[in-house]
Amino acid sequence: MNQREQLRKLGVQPVKGQHFLESDATVEALVEAGEVDGQDVLEIGPGTGIITEKLVERASSLTVVENDTTLARHIESEFPDIEVLNKDFLELEDLEYDRCVSNLPFQISSEALRKLGDAQIQSSLIVQKQVAEKAIADPGESAYNEFSIAVQYYFVPVKLRDISRSSFHPKPEVEASILKLYPNKERHGVKDEEAFFELAKALFTHQRKKVRNAFVDARHMLGFEKDEAKEIRDDLPHSEKRVTELEVREIAEISESLRAKT
Repeated sequence: MNQREQLRKLGVQPVKGQHFLESDATVEALVEAGEVDGQDVLEIGPGTGIITEKLVERASSLTVVENDTTLARHIESEFPDIEVLNKDFLELEDLEYDRCVSNLPFQISSEALRKLGDAQIQSSLIVQKQVAEKAIADPGESAYNEFSIAVQYYFVPVKLRDISRSSFHPKPEVEASILKLYPNKERHGVKDEEAFFELAKALFTHQRKKVRNAFVDARHMLGFEKDEAKEIRDDLPHSEKRVTELEVREIAEISESLRAKT
C-alpha cells in the first residue's frame, strides 16, 4: 500500500508542509546515516511509519513525536512497544536522546534544527535543500547567514545527498536533502551562549556591512548608546571584515571582547 492509499484509508489529508516519504531507497539511506545501533532514538513526524519500522529494528528504545492525533494513534497500533508522544515537537522540553532520525515537517525544519542543537543530539534529517545548503554554507557564500552560524555553532553539518520531489507524497515544491549533524558546540569555547546569539542576530541585520559599521547600526539590539558604540567599534576583533565573512569562532571572539568591556 503506497502512502496515498494509506493516508486515504486513515482519513488523513496532508496539510501544508507535510510531505510523506515513499521512497524505500531514501528511507534506507536516511536510517544508515543515522548510525543507529542500540541507542535511544527520537523520530519527529513519523507519519505512517515508513521510517519507524526500520528504526524499531535497530534502536534500544524509540520515541516518536507526532502532532496529528490520527497518525499518532496509527503508530501506537502498529508499534505497541515504542513511546508515542501526540505533541508538537517544538513544545517539548528536556530532550535526552542519543540520535534523531527524521523526515522533518518542512514548516518546522529551521526551528527543529536549533532545538536539536541546543540538546546536542546527533541527527540525520530530511530537510528542504535550501535549508541544507544554508546549514553547510561557508563564510562569504550567498547562502551563508545567521541560520548558518547557529547550525555550525551547534553541529558539524554534512549534506549527504539530494532527494527528488518524486520521493514524496504530496510532491513538495522544492527538492530536499539528507543532512547529517554531529554535535560539537564545545569546540568554539563560547562562555556566554546567549550573548553570542544576540551578537550574531544583531550583526546579520546588516550582513553586507563591515563589522565596525554593522555593530554601530545594530547597537540598540546590544544595549549600547551610539557614542559608546563608536568608541569601541575599531577595537573589536575582525572589525574590518564584512559580517558575511565571519566564522563562528570569529563571532565568538567579538562576543568575548564585548563581554570584557561591559
